[in-house]
Amino acid sequence: MEQSLMEKIFSNENSLSALPSLKEGLDETELKRLDHIMSLMERISPVEADLVELHLIKGVPQGVLGQIFGYTQPNIHYRLERGKARLKVLLNLPDYQECSLRSMLKGFFTDKQDIEVMTLIYKYSSQSKVASLVGESQGKVRYRFMRCMKSLQRSERLSHLYDAYKVIEDNLTLLRKSEPQPMTRSIL
Repeated sequence: MEQSLMEKIFSNENSLSALPSLKEGLDETELKRLDHIMSLMERISPVEADLVELHLIKGVPQGVLGQIFGYTQPNIHYRLERGKARLKVLLNLPDYQECSLRSMLKGFFTDKQDIEVMTLIYKYSSQSKVASLVGESQGKVRYRFMRCMKSLQRSERLSHLYDAYKVIEDNLTLLRKSEPQPMTRSIL
């Protein structure tokens, strides 16, 4: 590993701020889009978010990331591609605020639990997470979601909401956050 890069990354004086940044040379529109992408990173796994930021924004090579994180370069590449794919899906979703989404759903559904499940599915993109939050089985959450999707599909007024939920439904596996795996080795 390049000694100068390691010194830049781990020095107390400079830390990661010493690395070059993609932000340099971007116009205002591009900076806003980058800030939006950075806000979406909390919805992907922390390791993937770190890898995407370090590689795409800070320019750290995949081989160096492999040494830092204790993974092979092909594994780093796979995690980067998966993280980018998750971000692309999230970028295609409308940014409904929870209160406005809940309000739209209240105007259509009458069952409070259906409204809660649909709101949380939009927020977390995870049936298991929603099940734990609402105190129901994952199967019951899946059933509610599928039933609500059928109802939304028949609504012309809420077709935009159906389209957004359809993106989530089609990408539930991709959007699921993976649990961090213990590192197998350390560079220190």
